[in-house]
Amino acid sequence: MTLLIQATALDASLPGVAGDAAQSPLPAITSPTGVNPISTLPTGANVAILKVEGMIYGYTLESLRDRVNQAVQGGASLIVIELDTPGGTVDSALKISKYIKSMTVPTVAWINPQAYSAGILIASACNQIVMSPVSATGDCAPIVPGMNLSPTERAKALSPILEEFRDSARSNDYDYSLFHAMCVLGVELYQVEHTQTGQRRLVNQADYAVMVQGKTAEEVEGTANPPAASQPAATAKDDVGAATVSVADTDRGQWKLTKKIHDGKTLLTLNQQRALDAGLASAIVRNDTELQQYLGAATIRTISPNTVALIAYWLTLPAIRALLMVVLFVGTYIELQAPGVGAGGMLALTALALLLVAPFLIGLAQVWHVLLFFVGLLLLLVEFFVIPGFGVAGIGGIVCMFVGLVLMIVPSTGQGLFPMPAPEMARRLQESVISALMGIIASGVAFYYITKHFGSLPVLNRLILKSTPPQFATGIATADRSTAHVSGDEAVGQGRIQPGAKGRAITELRPTGRAEIDGQIIDVITQGEWIEPDSPIQVLEVQGNRIVVETDSSKSG
Repeated sequence: MTLLIQATALDASLPGVAGDAAQSPLPAITSPTGVNPISTLPTGANVAILKVEGMIYGYTLESLRDRVNQAVQGGASLIVIELDTPGGTVDSALKISKYIKSMTVPTVAWINPQAYSAGILIASACNQIVMSPVSATGDCAPIVPGMNLSPTERAKALSPILEEFRDSARSNDYDYSLFHAMCVLGVELYQVEHTQTGQRRLVNQADYAVMVQGKTAEEVEGTANPPAASQPAATAKDDVGAATVSVADTDRGQWKLTKKIHDGKTLLTLNQQRALDAGLASAIVRNDTELQQYLGAATIRTISPNTVALIAYWLTLPAIRALLMVVLFVGTYIELQAPGVGAGGMLALTALALLLVAPFLIGLAQVWHVLLFFVGLLLLLVEFFVIPGFGVAGIGGIVCMFVGLVLMIVPSTGQGLFPMPAPEMARRLQESVISALMGIIASGVAFYYITKHFGSLPVLNRLILKSTPPQFATGIATADRSTAHVSGDEAVGQGRIQPGAKGRAITELRPTGRAEIDGQIIDVITQGEWIEPDSPIQVLEVQGNRIVVETDSSKSG
């Protein structure tokens, strides 16, 4: 087992440091204050690992706070926050970052395997960052997919993020320029070394001009005003191409370049090795055992979210919701074909409960999402039972139900009765729409297949009436007709069923069931209307083994 660690971050005598790692040729990058990060963490600690995965939103903070309290009450003296997240809402990430920095126990962020956007903002709040093999972090610019933010809007969105990064860098001895390059295009990164002390820093292009080339901050910013007498250090505002590091006048020009880290053409992202080289990560650890060895911990344990929340989380994944939608629609369809049996209805009700309740349990769904869904359901019922045909009410009902189901798993932002999805959740919204559409399409395919093979499918064939109802037995026998049931393909294959043929419904047609046509009892389907038993029917069309019927208006009176 080998631990990859920063060459100067640890002493080889510390627990968990392998000899080959201690001799690593990686560049020695000290923190801005020269403090060894590991020295701020307790040795022999009782470590609690709290995993944060998936998108970051309001409930993430609640879950994290509950588990931190549980860990501390259980004797944990060091908290490891294991991150596997593509990002999330800015507001939630800022709150989590502030919460972490307010904790009374030291913290380590373990990026395993990704912490993009909101994830790196949370990681930077921890006292130290470690990463797993094949992991990555960075890219923290606020975006709204499909929209181009104006300079003012972008500056407004960036301001709190950069300020939080600045505070975390100062609190935890990180180089702020790393985070700056993750948020803003055009920020170049250079590794520089003091010619006398050997201290190394990561700086942007403006800092480089001050520290290596000896320029003043005013020269870098393009101003002619000399520095004020009360300002002993050369510093500048936090814009692209402006200095961010305070450098004493006596140190200007006393640094030398060791290498260029980033060209500024893209937002900075780092894999585990580049993060290690840059001094952002202190170690690369593969599993809990290596993490315990690296930290020199006495004990280590993982505190997972409660079981109900964990199950609810999985039930809100878009793919799982698409499957639940199929169960809901198909179960409802089966129940309509064989009313009173209950199997399809129970499946549908169970799927509906999971679709509606799971998002509530983990703080995703809003009350108005559920109300919108039931408004849509009510409109559909009105369309089916009150208004003939299918029109505005039916279409409106479908739209309301669809929108309600889609928005239930997308974190909302803002206040009021109808908080809308957070702008940065556009990708999650897209995933939710796609999964809902896939669920509807899959349900349509299932409807078609069930309609064609309802009487022959395992389990479903037991829902079909097997014997001829008494009221038809005498009539069929008197007419010397065959009472044997045949499927649609057999009837059509023998040329016995043609469009225009007339007969009577034997079972309820909702919209499928059985009918007696020309002395044969066969499977039929309507175009959507429900036909009661003993009603006169007429064959409308024959497509392969699919026989479509309608009410025989000439005899319905």
